[in-house]
Amino acid sequence: MDPGVGAVSPHLDDLVLSCAGLLAAHPLSVMVTVFAGGPPSVDPVTAWEALSGSFPPGADIVGARRIEDVRAATELGATTLHLGHWDHQYRTATYGYGGPTQQPALIRTVALDLERLIMDATPTTWVVPLGLAHPDHEVAAAACFDVARVHPELDWLVYEELPYAVYLPDKVLEAEARLRSGGFALRPVGDVEVSRDVSTKRRAVGCYRSQLRPLGEAVDISLDTPERLHRLARARP
Repeated sequence: MDPGVGAVSPHLDDLVLSCAGLLAAHPLSVMVTVFAGGPPSVDPVTAWEALSGSFPPGADIVGARRIEDVRAATELGATTLHLGHWDHQYRTATYGYGGPTQQPALIRTVALDLERLIMDATPTTWVVPLGLAHPDHEVAAAACFDVARVHPELDWLVYEELPYAVYLPDKVLEAEARLRSGGFALRPVGDVEVSRDVSTKRRAVGCYRSQLRPLGEAVDISLDTPERLHRLARARP
């Protein structure tokens, strides 16, 4: 495995909650967030954002959250790339969204963007989400697997998103079944290095200050749970 890996996150915190130890062990990694876009001014504030108490109506919430992500990446010795696809909570006429809303079209659009980015990037190992529970996670994962299907020359790892993998074990089984139906299987990762320094992960997660209150106990679950990684492989006939 190269010292730096490429890693794909559905949202601006999922990757660090799930894979900070992996990223810390591989300096110069690239953190790519798919749904890092949204309206420049959010009014009304969504229910999730209201839980944080951090944003008044009209705030540039996406801009603030991107800054948090850059700070978290710095703690891990990584860099960030933010795609402009809008978070699920903003994909309505209320916020002026005009892009695709149905999964097939959205998956195709995300896959095209990811493929261009991955082909232009340095890493030959890419770490992608399994696709648990949330529609944005499912879209991001499906897009990643579409890219993996046409680029088997790259080394593909899959992470189970925390805390969903702990809260919702049935969703892990559903996601694994989708993978099998798509011709893939999950194998042991072997000797992939993961840092066990929880203090580094804690500092990185703490950079997402606007998310800590809504996440609640999910933060501690993500810190206390060993990171769950697999190698993506073609299913045997």
